[in-house]
Amino acid sequence: MTAETGTSAAEPGVPAAGPEPAADAVSPADATPAAGPALAPVAPTSRLPGWAAWAIGAGLIVAAWLVALVTPGEEQAQAPFPVEVTVGQEATGRNLTGTVTDIRRTARLSAADGWTAEGNWLVVDLQAASVISEGGDINHAVVVIDGVRFSASDRPESFLDTTMTAGITQTGSLAFELPEGLDEGSGTLELALAPGNDVRLDSMIVVSFDLADVPVVDETELVETGWVNP
Repeated sequence: MTAETGTSAAEPGVPAAGPEPAADAVSPADATPAAGPALAPVAPTSRLPGWAAWAIGAGLIVAAWLVALVTPGEEQAQAPFPVEVTVGQEATGRNLTGTVTDIRRTARLSAADGWTAEGNWLVVDLQAASVISEGGDINHAVVVIDGVRFSASDRPESFLDTTMTAGITQTGSLAFELPEGLDEGSGTLELALAPGNDVRLDSMIVVSFDLADVPVVDETELVETGWVNP
């Protein structure tokens, strides 16, 4: 009789049982991943204090204001170029050269053609010529007294609108009728060749004077417009 072994043969058609898992084995699905290195805490985003933000905003406003101050406006950008002189001093601009030879005030004004008028008159004697081209007229003749502007009067025949000739000097007078009682103030005389009375971007002769220092005569006559003898 043959002795039985500890393992019996498997019956036909029945798969053999595999080895049983160890008691301490762990399923891959139940495995816990190993812990990695600890992460550093994230610092909170820094914010400017309220006073700093206010100071920056105020600085930007001041900077914009300064830029606006130094940026010329359209009127300033197109202003005429002044050639400033005093009575008796010759001035030369782009296309006009001239000298104011005398300034006086009078209560009675006359012209060579017999015209006369009473009032508070400011009379300017001058000599002038064009520089580079002919045909320009002195049609911008303005006296400014303490910011108030007075154009040369067209009532008498005068140097106003006289056509200039290049290099040939002419002489004459301009008359300005001032309000009664106006006898003092800071004054300037503006002279320019201004086609269409447009003085932009061109030179302008500017003569400064003090109205209180201008001599006063009882009566005077305008210098007749004509050529200056060499």
